[in-house]
Amino acid sequence: MHVAVDQSRHERFPCQIDHHRAVRSTVASSADAGDSAAVDQHADMVPDRRPGSVEQPGIRQPQRGLLGCRRRREQQRRKLNLDVHQASLGSQVHHKSVCIRKALWYSYAVNSSAHGAVRRPFADVSSQAKPYAVLMRDGIRLATDVYLPERGGPWPVLLSRLPYDKCGDECFMPRIAQWFTERGYAVVVQDVRGKIRSDGPLAPFANEMLDGYDTLDWITGQRWCAGQVGMFGDSYFAWTQWAAAASQHPALRAIAPRVVSADFGDIVARQGVFALEVCALWAFETWVDEALYDYDGQLDWGVRPLADVVPTALGGRRPAFLHDAARGNLDPAARLPVRGDVPALQIGGWWDIVQHGQISTWRKSAQQHRAPQFLVMDATDHGWTYLRAPGEPYVDPRADPAAMRQFLDAYLEPMVPFFDHFLEGHGSYHAPPVRWMLTHDTWHESQTWPPPESTSMVWYLDGGSSGGSLTTTENPVERHAGWLHDPGDPVPSLSHAYHPLIEPADENATAERDDVLVFESAPVREPIDLAGPADVPLRLSSSCSSTHIMARLMDVAPDGTAFRILDGAAYVSGPWPQAVTVELGSTGYRVRPRHRLRLELSSSEFPRYILHPGTESDPWTSQDYRATEQKLILGGAYPARLRCTVLTTCGARL
Repeated sequence: MHVAVDQSRHERFPCQIDHHRAVRSTVASSADAGDSAAVDQHADMVPDRRPGSVEQPGIRQPQRGLLGCRRRREQQRRKLNLDVHQASLGSQVHHKSVCIRKALWYSYAVNSSAHGAVRRPFADVSSQAKPYAVLMRDGIRLATDVYLPERGGPWPVLLSRLPYDKCGDECFMPRIAQWFTERGYAVVVQDVRGKIRSDGPLAPFANEMLDGYDTLDWITGQRWCAGQVGMFGDSYFAWTQWAAAASQHPALRAIAPRVVSADFGDIVARQGVFALEVCALWAFETWVDEALYDYDGQLDWGVRPLADVVPTALGGRRPAFLHDAARGNLDPAARLPVRGDVPALQIGGWWDIVQHGQISTWRKSAQQHRAPQFLVMDATDHGWTYLRAPGEPYVDPRADPAAMRQFLDAYLEPMVPFFDHFLEGHGSYHAPPVRWMLTHDTWHESQTWPPPESTSMVWYLDGGSSGGSLTTTENPVERHAGWLHDPGDPVPSLSHAYHPLIEPADENATAERDDVLVFESAPVREPIDLAGPADVPLRLSSSCSSTHIMARLMDVAPDGTAFRILDGAAYVSGPWPQAVTVELGSTGYRVRPRHRLRLELSSSEFPRYILHPGTESDPWTSQDYRATEQKLILGGAYPARLRCTVLTTCGARL
């Protein structure tokens, strides 16, 4: 069902966000001159790795060459292959959907004439770093770089442990280290076990707690360490912070994890539906062996079973993490306990793939009442991209030195007063428990999330001759709306899984499909400020004993452009009809006057989520796909509805 929108106006989205928000500039004064030489009883000094240098035992010699950056490639490698789409999925596709699709097939721009997985060369160790091979309790050595300020010492230390090459352009750690050392912090960056130059078998999650503890032990034994250590980083190297915190090492005084949940299960699935695209790309690039990988050609999402998509690209190799996660057998080590006994500055983004899990982690840690826990939610995605004003181009910080300086200030400055206080005891840290951004507005502060000045607002899903509607009036008469879920012709996912804000997709294409139910509100007359969680309670039936239900919440501008605010997915099984609440996560977003809210429901969003095969076979290994009939119940005693948390101060009216 589709509702036509007013094409006469050309107002676009009010997405004016300051790209480079710096809280303040704090430069730590240099300490008295002292001996900053490293005294290391547990590690060997690793020489600079240039031609002719002698390789240190226990550290892999890196391959040489240029290392491309993921952010720049994201704009180059996302293109649609219509022939592959039609041949792989075996059915006709709406032309509009094909043209708009930005993230279904990936074309990796790398230097190779052959199609297949391409191993990235290791980046050179920075000339500013002192490399070490740090010994773990089981004899494994981890490649570790140490960056020290030019004067003074000993210093408080900031540690980051990551699988993405501590020297590479992927995470620009040498730049970050320089930024922090200029402010009086020593910085230690480490390749995790089994990755890049570090020894040991590749086993994501399994060893991070003990390796974190042993690394902290080594740091505190160095003459340049003042005894206090903090940690910083994003995604998996934010998760390693939670692992180190769970180890309860006494020297770890503060952490600043960004875009992560302590429970990695929040990342790999949404309410029982495997997050295929995110996990497949992550496993392909990161968890094959010690190297990182690109792909020359296109990942073929038409391969069946889906378990063979990544192995086909890797010449038969199967990343263990991917298979286990897809089968629901995630390593228990990936689900960390949240003790809340280390002060944490938890930084997330409204368009991040794991924002729901990050807020859950903050809530669990804050409820322990053991150490201060702070939550900062910004208008960003997983990869540091801010929501931009209409027409404002995306600027890759890695490609523009001025943009990089501004980006580093915006990214790192909020951490400085936090670390100054909790590592060094300087001043007082007066931040509220929660700071959050309302789309194009200013920062808001709160003691809780959602904020106390919020309330629930409900729209009921209803049908009509011209399509579905969202209305604040409940319909007492039960009605039904149905669609056919065909796993051979799935609804394509339009938004990029990691970086939806680099090139925000116009989501209108999926609204034209027969297997998508569309419900739209009337244009709002006054601003509606969404500030908190949203969900979709509903009842449905299926001709199969189980199914998937996907929900996408959009902002539709007067010119018809549709922008995704939130989304969710849930696995549902009979007996039918069955009640389920699809959780969309939280947001801070203003719906402006004359804009509409749109809710789309379907049973697929591919390849973002794994396909339900229409049978009871395992979606990961199934090759038997069958179309199934789905039926949504509207109105009556248990009406389908959209529930959003809104600010009571916005005076929302439809």
